[in-house]
Amino acid sequence: MREPMVRQAMISCAAAFMVLVACVAAFGQDAANSTPAQGKEDTMSARKLATVSRELYIPSPREGVPAILWTSYVGNGLRRLEHKTDEIASDVYVNPWERYSDDNGRTWTQWQQQPKSDYVQGDLSRELMHLAFCHDPVSQRTVHLMMEVLRVGESAYLHTFYRTSQDEGRTFTRYKLLRFEDGPEQDPENWAKPEYLRANSVYGGYNLIPLRNGTIITACCGQWVTVTNAEDEKERVAGIRCWIGRWNAEREDYDWDVSEPVAVPKSICAGGLCEGYLAELQSGELLLEMRGTNTEVTPGHKWISVSRDGGHTWSDVTDLRYDDGTQFYAAAAMARMVRSTRTGKLYWIGNISAEPPQGGLPRHPLHMAEIDETLYALRRSTVTILDTVDPEIDSPETTAVNLSNFCIFENRETGDFEMYMARYGQHGPRNPAFWTADTYKYLIHLTE
Repeated sequence: MREPMVRQAMISCAAAFMVLVACVAAFGQDAANSTPAQGKEDTMSARKLATVSRELYIPSPREGVPAILWTSYVGNGLRRLEHKTDEIASDVYVNPWERYSDDNGRTWTQWQQQPKSDYVQGDLSRELMHLAFCHDPVSQRTVHLMMEVLRVGESAYLHTFYRTSQDEGRTFTRYKLLRFEDGPEQDPENWAKPEYLRANSVYGGYNLIPLRNGTIITACCGQWVTVTNAEDEKERVAGIRCWIGRWNAEREDYDWDVSEPVAVPKSICAGGLCEGYLAELQSGELLLEMRGTNTEVTPGHKWISVSRDGGHTWSDVTDLRYDDGTQFYAAAAMARMVRSTRTGKLYWIGNISAEPPQGGLPRHPLHMAEIDETLYALRRSTVTILDTVDPEIDSPETTAVNLSNFCIFENRETGDFEMYMARYGQHGPRNPAFWTADTYKYLIHLTE
């Protein structure tokens, strides 16, 4: 996303929580009234968690257009997919190309442009966004989560689909709609039937993970929820629900349950909870990390909730803190969690601010920290900067870069983390230079 304008107002589900730049929750007034750590020193690590290398991977295709890359393993082996697009407006991605590697990225197929018929139908256009792949050891299938953004006139509608593969993504079943209410499947001959557009609109989750209990789970946002605020008044806010899938061998498909909603009043988060990311802890509990924007009474933080029943119910939302109990500031931007098979530890990657953020800014530096899985907190001594404004590659005019839209995974052979990210603002602070963003590849080697 380009800025705090997140998922622009043209997208109805983003309008459903109205600014996807918005979000999220707290320990009641505790998070609103306590004082986070101040100053740059408090966001730096006492010891370095990892060494980081960075290289230009895909340059901007033309002035004012970022190069966007989404990449993932497909299956439980070394097969990988890369999907690149041009971002022609905030969160509007066009010109999709894909390529595959069967040897962990050593060699790749040629880039193949994706069929226009998948994206245009008469005057209608749609965007198909890769969200996540996961290999389910129960079904022995690769499960692919995809979101459709269908633009009809000046409006847009979001739906999330899944499909499965038994051959590492070479062939798939047809897409099926993730549902939470009655409504038809999409008609392939008429994408914009009103009864389809009006039902099951949801912003899909950024990760899909298999759990030790035999299910798979993803966290979706854009769900309207009624909550009670501090004045004992009812409010309609946007929240998050989890879709929990269990393989049905007889039907050769998943049976899906939908969790209770996770939501907070508008005084805690101006626009509602969004962009949730899930991790299974060593205890078997689930940690849900969420994005939120500041309000007049609550500064910007990251937000969390915990489930002890496989994602069906969730604890009250609170702010993510350091392991010494200290709060920290964070802009409204997405974050990720990833576990290392080499260390066994879980890590958080996201933006930490020295001063109270304004909406979705600032989005630098980008930090990494180890998660204390018993305290549900960041180990403060491990907080490490992965990237920030860099005079070696950034314009002399650049004072801020957006380092927030990235994908990250563990390399299955080396155990290092690979991260791919567009660096908005590196060529200058004003348009079109700000949007002329190149995508970089980062190798993150844990030092302990």
